[in-house]
Amino acid sequence: MTVRNPEGPLNPLKLAAMLHWGPDDQVTSRDQESKRVLDHWLLQLEHFDPIFAPEYVEAPALLAELLIEEPGHAGRLRRVDEDSRFHHWGLCQHLLAESQRAVASSAVLSRDFAELAVAVAKRLDPVHYHLSWTEDLRAKAWCVHADACRRLDLREEAAVAVGEARKHARQGTSSAELAARIEKTEMSLSWRADDKRWNGSGGAPVRAPLPITFTDDPSSHSRIS
Repeated sequence: MTVRNPEGPLNPLKLAAMLHWGPDDQVTSRDQESKRVLDHWLLQLEHFDPIFAPEYVEAPALLAELLIEEPGHAGRLRRVDEDSRFHHWGLCQHLLAESQRAVASSAVLSRDFAELAVAVAKRLDPVHYHLSWTEDLRAKAWCVHADACRRLDLREEAAVAVGEARKHARQGTSSAELAARIEKTEMSLSWRADDKRWNGSGGAPVRAPLPITFTDDPSSHSRIS
């Protein structure tokens, strides 16, 4: 995890600019497009604190290390549990973004990334990252995991995950966005196998994915582009 700067926090925009441009590059007020993208990225960050910014940048390399050094999913879960370097806010957010991105290509890969995110979230230090923010991230991780399990028709696992999401959300910041995310995921589990209807309306088949969409998560971006 990243050590807090004892000299005090930097302005988020200034800090992000320092992280994404090299020391020899210049970021001027004339570069409006870069500033617009950077502003957009910062506005989407959940619970922005300057301590998180370096972790968003570090996360892709941490995930690559985990995937290369531990070829199996079980080994990766053990590594996350035992190695404190992976108890990392940015890595958790990055895994969640990768889980959602993998939905289109592999439901199993999406579930594996979500399960790793839950494992990371469980190990985050709430003193270091703020208790209520940590609970929000744990709730988000369980929620994404629930939806990934649903796509594999693992309904019992999905129901347990939604329960965990609600439990952690109650200890968090009472975020409306998080509550809506959990509600949508819970609704997606209410598909009825007997009449192939969702909440008694519509005609989509069981196992068809609901149109649950989330805004692009910048936590997966190793560099603004």
